[in-house]
Amino acid sequence: MERRDVYQQVARLHVDNINQGFLATLGTGFVSLMYQAIDEAPASVLLVEEREGRIIGFVAGGCGMGAIYKRMLRSPVRLGLALLPSLMRPARALRILEILRYSRGHSLPSHLPEAELLSIAVDASCRGQKIAERLYRRLEEYFRNVGVTSFRIIVGEVLAPAHRFYLRMGAVATDKVEVHEGELSVVYVQELTHARPTST
Repeated sequence: MERRDVYQQVARLHVDNINQGFLATLGTGFVSLMYQAIDEAPASVLLVEEREGRIIGFVAGGCGMGAIYKRMLRSPVRLGLALLPSLMRPARALRILEILRYSRGHSLPSHLPEAELLSIAVDASCRGQKIAERLYRRLEEYFRNVGVTSFRIIVGEVLAPAHRFYLRMGAVATDKVEVHEGELSVVYVQELTHARPTST
């Protein structure tokens, strides 16, 4: 599968399944460019699960968004066209600035790990098949291989199914933060001190 097709399918999965998050409102053009940058930047990774030529799940992780945003800026025309509708709306532009502020760590406690699970999603028609669990463990393995000993996960406080998933995977809630004004998120930390078996 062409990499551009991968990014477009991942973007569609994100917009369709992480639709309570702000990034989904920026459209598939922006989200596709973001996942391309995650895949290409040196300190981040995009892992996918494919079935019969279709992406049915993905997980993205990395150590900071700075390199990812720099990679996105290498495509200024695509980025500008993708963001133009949002920049014309002051409230949405403000939320973009809040994300940039968060990505620099300004709103996070200093003791948190730099590495982060950025997003994970599975096609609604394929849930209940342990795809999310496999992707999560693959991300853990990636982080171990690059010397990471723990990573963080930021989850909107109201997203009850996501909280149940991360607790089941072994993550521990440690803090609460406000990425967007008036909207609390819970910070989980996943320790990687011992090897974990791959789910079957």
